[in-house]
Amino acid sequence: MSERIPAPAAGSPVSPSSDHSASLAARKANERADLATFAQGLAARLPGSWTAVAQEHAAYAGQSPFAERLWDEGHVKWAFEQFVLSRHAVLISGTGCELVVVDRPRRTREFLVAALQPSGSDVADRVKAPDGIVVDSAPARAASAVADRLLPRYDQAVRAARVEQVAVAVAAGDRVLAEWDAISDSLCDADHGPLDERYDLRQQQRDAEMWALFAPFLDHGPALVAHAEEMLPFLDPQDCAEGRWPYRLRVLREALEGGARVQADFEFVTGALLPDHPRAGAAFAKAVVERNAEGWHYSLTWRESGGVLVEMARAERGRLVRSPQYAQVQAARARSPHAVGQSTAMRAVSNATAPPGLLAHDRVHRSR
Repeated sequence: MSERIPAPAAGSPVSPSSDHSASLAARKANERADLATFAQGLAARLPGSWTAVAQEHAAYAGQSPFAERLWDEGHVKWAFEQFVLSRHAVLISGTGCELVVVDRPRRTREFLVAALQPSGSDVADRVKAPDGIVVDSAPARAASAVADRLLPRYDQAVRAARVEQVAVAVAAGDRVLAEWDAISDSLCDADHGPLDERYDLRQQQRDAEMWALFAPFLDHGPALVAHAEEMLPFLDPQDCAEGRWPYRLRVLREALEGGARVQADFEFVTGALLPDHPRAGAAFAKAVVERNAEGWHYSLTWRESGGVLVEMARAERGRLVRSPQYAQVQAARARSPHAVGQSTAMRAVSNATAPPGLLAHDRVHRSR
């Protein structure tokens, strides 16, 4: 971007060198910073391993895929909705975190950095968005701001979304088992023996539904369990003393390890299939059924004990709200002359940061 340099006023001294320097300085001040170079420098300075891919697009359609996944309710969302952003860069970490970088509208030497919603999660809109930030074009300063301000909020929001996903999966698992319990007796005789092949077919459907609820946690479940284990010493001492939470976390970790083995065996078998073989489709379908049946125990265990992650997340939020630091901040705000004027805003923030509707299910359903 450049602007026309105004001509010198009549009678003012003209120096070719001074005119050239002034022109260069004005042009440099009005040109957009190179986004691709900035994104590469930012990725190299963020903690962990990051890759950056920059792309230009001349139409609004080029930014619409990111607008749909944008995890922001503030300045960055406004920019995506009100402006055609002709270029962007996506930063992806080794752990799967994704950030998007775009030009800040009406500012030539600043960028906007925001998070993208995690893939495979449809509950991100139920938690507080980790709103993006404004950074200048110096990669070192920008990396410090992103690491200190954006990434902690992003990690917290991802974890909250994953925990909410656990709650949704546990509730869905309850429904799957309730449906199975409601019809399994009708498919058995008085001695609980299967009457015909309908029992096996319905059981295969049950296994498939439970595995579909469990499988996403093979990727991000270990991180949830690890965080819960780290927080365990700081939460409710009564539950810790009784051993209820530690035991259930241990069970969840074993379920994840078992499910990962089942999935690895499935991938080994299906990877050896020849796509053009006439029986490849039947062999693949058989492998899916066997995978779901072998994973039934682990998916059921995850459903039965997954609620502990929801309970502990709720306890962790309560602990943060009641911390001495929080009390000190609230007391300082109460003494502030602006406290009265900010009371409405504070209530809005309090509502926004309240724990989402979490579900805790510990019911054990009978199964066959």
